Amino acid sequence: MYDLKVYSTCTVAAIKDKIVFFSTDGAVLHEIVVQQKLPPEGSEPGNQPNGKQANNLPANVVTFEYSPSAKVLAVSLSDKTLRCYTLQQDGEKLNSSPLGDTIPTVRTIVCMKFLPKHGVLIGSDKSDCFEFDVLGKSEQKSKWILGHMSQILGLAVSDDERLIITCDRDEKIKVSSYPECHNIECYCLGHSEYVGGIEVIPSQKLISVSGDRTLRLWDFSHGKEICQLSLQDPAVGLIVQQAVDDSEVLCVVRSSIKNKIEVVLVRCNEPNVTSLLYEPLIVDESLVILSAALNGALQLILLVMEKESKCAKMLVYDFSPDAQQFLVNIAHPLIKNFEAQFSGVTIEHVRDYSTLFKHSIDNLSDYFERKKQKIGSKKSK
Repeated sequence: MYDLKVYSTCTVAAIKDKIVFFSTDGAVLHEIVVQQKLPPEGSEPGNQPNGKQANNLPANVVTFEYSPSAKVLAVSLSDKTLRCYTLQQDGEKLNSSPLGDTIPTVRTIVCMKFLPKHGVLIGSDKSDCFEFDVLGKSEQKSKWILGHMSQILGLAVSDDERLIITCDRDEKIKVSSYPECHNIECYCLGHSEYVGGIEVIPSQKLISVSGDRTLRLWDFSHGKEICQLSLQDPAVGLIVQQAVDDSEVLCVVRSSIKNKIEVVLVRCNEPNVTSLLYEPLIVDESLVILSAALNGALQLILLVMEKESKCAKMLVYDFSPDAQQFLVNIAHPLIKNFEAQFSGVTIEHVRDYSTLFKHSIDNLSDYFERKKQKIGSKKSK
């Protein structure tokens, strides 16, 4: 379990039960270690009072979301709960304290976005989205707002918080009104494989990447595709950041190849929109890219794992507009400070994105014949 995100005031990394805040220049600001639940008093290890086997696995971080304006961190844990913390400035450091009660969820929340204007958190599990009142403004802590017929892979919110955009394994991008999420504004349709990532950019535009090896730009309020660009490989994630020119957006696309990042510059000037595919960034083949983040200074931060030792590491790159590529920054303080915070921490399970591809059947007659034989063998038993 791991995640990495960049915000305007900090970089946040989480592995297993530990979350660390770093400043924009890489200094350690604060750490939070998730407190584990104790077994019921008088119960034996591994068993519950009702005689059923207890789940003694530790509650580890699946994902998190931080609101710099509210100074609230929401953490989704593997025990199907949300825990929230309030952050306070303490000189150059931060302090934290638990905020409210633990919020149980039906399934594990895997995507989250804060809506600062509404003071709520939007989170999605495998196929449903919920609204969570993490600030304690309502007695109802959790409310279902929308669902998909397939696995939800990404979540985005329009700048005015009037629209929620979700993407799924069934190639769909769904645009729902908020807070009346039963009103579907439109769909952005065109991808032929799972949609692995979506990001909202200014002027009511959306960028998406997919397993179909394309990056697409949309007018998402009308479900209209503006342009598309071919990628080298299927994509499993997307991060965007405003480039030096306000009319340009730098896109970092996580490739299905585990040590590769594709880099795209999208020029959003009207009426002509163009996209440029730069040289990809390929890290050493002994490493697996786990997560990526891009800050306002166009520094790329990679959370990686050494294949042999399974130890986590941090890599930092600076973007060079002249060279049109990311250049390694081995002296960035974040690298050393991350190592000190997560020394010896290993990653047991890496997310498997190959399961997102749907199996195709080339010969339907053979398929139906095998199915007929299988049904017949069951009847004969």
